[in-house]
Amino acid sequence: MFFANRDLNRLAAHTTLVTLAISVAGTFLVVFLLSSGLPLTQIFLMFAAILALRFSVRPLVIVVASAIGLRRTLIFGTALNALPFLAVIYVHGVGPALLVFGVVAAVSEAFYWTCYHAFFGSLGDVVHRGQQIGAREALGALANVIGPAAGGLMLTHVGPCAAFGTACAVQLAAVFPLLTVPEPKIVKPAPAGTFAAAKIGIQLFFVDGWMQSGATIAWSVVVFETLGARFDKFGILLAVAALGGALGGMVLGRFMDMGHARRSVWLNAGILMVGFVLKAMAGGHELAVIAAAIGTTIFSGLYMPYWMTAVYNAGKAAPCTFRFHFAAEGGWDAGGVAVCLVSAGICAAGLPLWVIILMALPAVAAQALLLAPRYRARDSARALRSP
Repeated sequence: MFFANRDLNRLAAHTTLVTLAISVAGTFLVVFLLSSGLPLTQIFLMFAAILALRFSVRPLVIVVASAIGLRRTLIFGTALNALPFLAVIYVHGVGPALLVFGVVAAVSEAFYWTCYHAFFGSLGDVVHRGQQIGAREALGALANVIGPAAGGLMLTHVGPCAAFGTACAVQLAAVFPLLTVPEPKIVKPAPAGTFAAAKIGIQLFFVDGWMQSGATIAWSVVVFETLGARFDKFGILLAVAALGGALGGMVLGRFMDMGHARRSVWLNAGILMVGFVLKAMAGGHELAVIAAAIGTTIFSGLYMPYWMTAVYNAGKAAPCTFRFHFAAEGGWDAGGVAVCLVSAGICAAGLPLWVIILMALPAVAAQALLLAPRYRARDSARALRSP
C-alpha cells in the first residue's frame, strides 16, 4: 500500500471500496433521478431537504458513538450507507419511494461521514498529511476509472437493479477493513473550546458544500444531456477523465509536504476558477464538454490535499477530533442547503445551468483566503526547522 502507517492502509482499503461503490452508482444518482422523471428544480430541493435532515439528525451520532464507540459507529454508518443504493431503484418522480430514499440517505450519511473524517484525521500523520490525502485520492481515482464505466454499462444494458445492487454489495464489503482499525478516542465530557476550535473546519466545509452541491450537480446534468442522456457514454467519459487525474493528488500532496503549501493554494484556486469557467462555456457542445471534463479532471487530484490537509491537521490538534469533525460536517450541510435552494430558484426561473456553475467562483476565492494564512504559518514553521 501507499503508507508506512498500517492503520491508515486499512482505512485506505475501506475508502477505496466506498469510492468504488459511489462511482458505480452514486455518480449516476442525479442523472438517474432526472431520467426517472424528476425535474431538476425538485432534485435540488430534494438534496436541500436531505442535507437539512442530515444536519438535524447528526447529534444522534455523538450519542451513539459515546455509547458504543467510534469504530462500531463507523461500521454501522458504512453498512447503513448501502441502503440508499437500493432505495433509489424504486424512485420514479415525487412519491413515497423518494421520501424513503431521502430519509435513509440523510441518516446514513450523517453517521458515516462524521465518523470517517474523525478516523482519517486521527490516524494520519501531520508531517505527511498532504501525501497521505493525495495517495488516498489516487486510490479513489483508480476506483473512479472502473466504477463509472461499469455503472454506465450496467444501467444501459442490464438495468438499475444490477448497477445499484452491485454498489450496495461493494459498500457492505467496505466494512471488513474496519474490523481491525484502532479506535480514536472520544473525550468525555466535551473539553472547553472544542467547538470554537472547529471554526476553520466549519468554514472550509461550508465552502466545499456550496461548490459540490451546486456546480458539481449542474455540471453532471450538462454532461449527461450533451451526451444524449446515455448512461454508458456518461460513465465512459467519467472513467477516461479519471485516468488523467489519478496521480495529480499525490504530486501536489508531496509538493505541500515539502513546504510549498501556500503556493499550492493560489495554484489550485486558479485552476479551479479556470475549470468552472470552461465548464460554464461548454454546455451543448459535445467536443467542448468532453475536453472540459477530461481537462479539468486532470487536476482534480489536487483539490482534496489542497484543503483537507488544513482540516485534518486542525482536527488532530483540536481538544476532541471527533467533535471537531462533527461540527465541520454541519458546515458542509449548511453550505449544501444554501446553494441547493438558490439553484432550485434558478432552475424554476428558467435560467441556464451555467449560472449555477459560475456561482462556485466566489466560493473558490473564499476558500483560498481561508487557507492562505494557515499554510503561510505552516511553511514558515517548516523553514525554521530546516538546517
